Amino acid sequence: MRVLKVPGFALLLFGQAVNTTGSWISLIAIWGFAAFRYDVSPGGLAVLFVVLSVPGALLGPALGVPIDRFGPKAMLVVANVLGMLDALALTQAHSYVQIILLALPLGLIDALARASLDAIPPRIVPDEQLVRANALLGGAQDLAIVVGPALAALVNSHWGISGAFAIDAVTWFVGALVALRMRVPHTRRERAEGVTSWHELREGGRLARGTPGLRWTLGVAASVYALWAVFGVLEPLYVRDVLHESAATFALLQTVFGIGLVTTSLVLAAWGDRLVRPTVIGGAVVASGLTAALYLGTSSVTVAFVGVFLWGIDVAFFYVPARTLLQRYAPEAFHGRVMALNHSLEPAAGIVMTPLAAVALLVVSVSVLGVAAGLLATVGGIFVLRRARRLPVPGPAADELPPSTRDAIGLGGAPPG
Repeated sequence: MRVLKVPGFALLLFGQAVNTTGSWISLIAIWGFAAFRYDVSPGGLAVLFVVLSVPGALLGPALGVPIDRFGPKAMLVVANVLGMLDALALTQAHSYVQIILLALPLGLIDALARASLDAIPPRIVPDEQLVRANALLGGAQDLAIVVGPALAALVNSHWGISGAFAIDAVTWFVGALVALRMRVPHTRRERAEGVTSWHELREGGRLARGTPGLRWTLGVAASVYALWAVFGVLEPLYVRDVLHESAATFALLQTVFGIGLVTTSLVLAAWGDRLVRPTVIGGAVVASGLTAALYLGTSSVTVAFVGVFLWGIDVAFFYVPARTLLQRYAPEAFHGRVMALNHSLEPAAGIVMTPLAAVALLVVSVSVLGVAAGLLATVGGIFVLRRARRLPVPGPAADELPPSTRDAIGLGGAPPG
């Protein structure tokens, strides 16, 4: 593919594959192994997710301001260095409470890294190659889901949870080195007199609220993140209490989910722009709800593996087109703020949905709640699919908008229409 010949892009793929592998090893250690090692209750898991989500949900949107001001490369370096330091601190945790407290900054660091990364492809690849770049980058990140859980299980069996955090620190360091070596064009824009960071943040919010395509895509993303938040509480409990399997099975299920993601990302890279449409995203939400319900609605290990594989396929059909739509609906000067807003929605969904999931588990079983959440997502997907048919399909980058639209954005207003 021509996109692989773009200077620096292959290096970016390598860096993200390594870095995300470390993050998954750390995530599995916090999310899954802690539930087994410390016999965490549904309420305990909900507390973990809420605590980890608060910084990203509350402060995440503000991270887009320095990304747009100083450039995504600089902020990606900063995020990787901070991630390395926090992972090193986590190696010293010796209790569940210590893990929660030391992992507190991770949500904010991860949001900064992901938003910075999402702003890079439109700056280094031609627009006609953007969806392929996003698909390959997503595939590199998803490859970490394939190998990360298996490596996490291996590391946990030999060196425990502290070993997982130590490896994560090394991969954050690799990510920082890769980011430093990249050449990412960025035109630093001087702020007009009297324009504050708060004003710039509000400009990004007005753009997202006033642009129908951005508003719809972000709204759909929020609903998908809500489903993920519920399943974040349910999955370890499902493996432990319904399937009656070990932490190794939990890790293997995540690996199979990753295989579905990676395989589909490669297909998306081959198909290109044909799939970057709101209707594709709406259809993926419908299918994702059904396969999620299949996954947690069974006590059969075999059916669970089939369900989680199909769920991985559906998530890829949502995530790559949604990322590309956000990049094309928004002008490049706003990419940091729009992407940061997108990544803040996931922890925000966690704050709302994980306590609700924990409370619901006092009344219904893990499987019943999983099926109900999946079916509710399916119904919601049908509604957003109907709305998707009325949205424009962006072709050229949003920086090619008519002058009147660019002027409105520059003045802090919303695009006309």
